[in-house]
Amino acid sequence: MAVEGTLRHRAAGAIGWSVVRFGGDQIFGFIVFAALAHRLGPQTFGVFIVGLAVAEIGKIIAQGGLVSSLYRAKEVTPRLADTVFWANLAMGLLVALLCFVLRRPLANALGSAEAAPVIAALGFVVPISAAGATHMSRNLREFGHRALAIRSLGAGLVGGTLALVAAEAGWGVWALVVQRFASEAIGTLVAWHAFRWRPGFDVSWSTLRAQWKLGASVAGSQLLLVALNRAQDVILSRMIGIGAVGVYRTAWKSIEVVAQGLITPFSTVAVPTLAKLKHDMPAFRRGYVKMVSTSAMIAFPAIAGIGVLADQIIPLLFGPQWGESIPLARVLCLLGPPFALNFFADPALTVLGRAGVIARLAAIQLTLTLVFCIAAAPHGLLWFAVAYVGRAYVTLALQMVLLQRASGIRAADVLAGIAPALGASAVMAVVVWGTGDTMHVHGSVTGLAALTRLGFLIVQGMLVYTAVLLLMLGSARRAELGGLLRSVLTRPRSLS
Repeated sequence: MAVEGTLRHRAAGAIGWSVVRFGGDQIFGFIVFAALAHRLGPQTFGVFIVGLAVAEIGKIIAQGGLVSSLYRAKEVTPRLADTVFWANLAMGLLVALLCFVLRRPLANALGSAEAAPVIAALGFVVPISAAGATHMSRNLREFGHRALAIRSLGAGLVGGTLALVAAEAGWGVWALVVQRFASEAIGTLVAWHAFRWRPGFDVSWSTLRAQWKLGASVAGSQLLLVALNRAQDVILSRMIGIGAVGVYRTAWKSIEVVAQGLITPFSTVAVPTLAKLKHDMPAFRRGYVKMVSTSAMIAFPAIAGIGVLADQIIPLLFGPQWGESIPLARVLCLLGPPFALNFFADPALTVLGRAGVIARLAAIQLTLTLVFCIAAAPHGLLWFAVAYVGRAYVTLALQMVLLQRASGIRAADVLAGIAPALGASAVMAVVVWGTGDTMHVHGSVTGLAALTRLGFLIVQGMLVYTAVLLLMLGSARRAELGGLLRSVLTRPRSLS
């Protein structure tokens, strides 16, 4: 119990700094996205998104899941660290070369021939990212989130600024490419500075082979998850048009920025925390449920709020030309529970060495996504979004069953953990929706009247959500939540 308490305190501090780091990354990235959305149309965004899909797949192939071995190892030896570092870098360079050589066939296969130069350029981001992956993993293993948070904000600021300058200069889609290069390059420098380790040349083929099996399983699962997400873009590009990709992803971005910024910090801390608890399964299960429920309390109301206020938020942030994204955002906000649970199930299964379960679940998700979305695409973007949300809930039920079998984490306990946040968010959404219908505003969404209405509804939603949540939590859970918040805010200097 003493170990569990120490880990809980360290994890709370790490979560706080992860919120700062991921929140900063998401804010700067979102500012760039919004600024470009005012200047670019769906066609241009669609081209970039298709190119980015190839780079994301290449990044997973380059790192090969090997960095996960740095979390699992009881001790990271110089040989293990050197082997992982050089293997990642070599694979990254190979991916960059393949993206350049195969840029045209890849672009044609994805339904956007004009994405070929973007694919070639983004391929060279992969080795830059791979060069910092080992340092990043080793630092996070030791809960070194504070240093990474402070420096990551600088990386986001520089990358975002360069992208905005490029956009003002009329670079179009290349402004997003510039932002990607700058962020990854500075992120790698940050990782090297935060974890003062210099790779040697003690590379061992036997060490690589020993880690490759589970690493390949983890990478395979990650590839399936990326394919699951990017399959939507390919279907839209080929069946509706490249412009539909931009419209859909703008709606998706509105929801994703909240999920990434508010859930990812918790899920990142989940790996090292759960890894240290895996020999005490009751503590492991308690830790998992607490992380899921705490992240849900923060993320659910924000996601619900985006959906309810999409008619004002999307034109305000991206411009009036993105009105087609509004109904899509309202449908996609229903992904809150699947988002929250998906972000934690994979880390838990990885820590337990159940990569095969992750791969099987990802394969089922990908298959059902193809079936649901291909069937819905001829009926338009709205039904496409509905189909994806429906698929997410079907596979969520399966995921909870598989997680319970692998870890003993009961689905009933997880659902009970997120129920207060879900219920309070639903009440908030109904109240804000009803109030908004009585406050008719004419004129521009950037006008004083519209902004006042938006501000009032946001504050009202926060107050309603907080009151209902505290009522639903009960005294014991309220006291526990207060202790967690105090741990985040009063983290000792020795753990920084």
